[in-house]
Amino acid sequence: MRAGQLSTPADILRLNTDLTVSVLDWVWVGIRSKESTDAPAHTGLRAPAKVTVRAWWDERLQAGRYLRGDGRLLLIDDVRDFTGQRAEVAITCSELVGQTGQYLPADGVPRCCRVHLTHEAPYRDELGQVVSYMTRAEVAIIEVGRPQEGDQLRVEGDLYVVANYADATDDGVVRGLWLLPVE
Repeated sequence: MRAGQLSTPADILRLNTDLTVSVLDWVWVGIRSKESTDAPAHTGLRAPAKVTVRAWWDERLQAGRYLRGDGRLLLIDDVRDFTGQRAEVAITCSELVGQTGQYLPADGVPRCCRVHLTHEAPYRDELGQVVSYMTRAEVAIIEVGRPQEGDQLRVEGDLYVVANYADATDDGVVRGLWLLPVE
């Protein structure tokens, strides 16, 4: 690998058990989106196309950690040692994308975050029947923790209050929320 290809400084992030973020260090990386002629549209916070990252071997680059660099947030899915000699690695990542937003916790400090909104999403009751249509949001847990009812999100100038947690959507990376507009 040529050193010129590693042109992006990126922080290595870890989400701790108490949902605080630790910046372990930074590394030089080369980020390339995998090219696809039929890239599907975004339907959530995770981009459907994987991203390939190259870096020098570092034991802190592990699956489940994150890379933040060049305005991008990448979840490390897999790290593969090219040579078997701990020199160069290829990292496969999922990119977390969305609109720029601000998380406003009821009792805490506002934080910038990525938000994916779906307007008019079907809201179902306990029996699975559609009872109404609401705005559904996905947020990255590493950026906002686990928002609760009453917290707020500001997205493109619009203010929303968290009405409910979207059942079975918290996978440890992304959390789904039901939102109501604040008039």
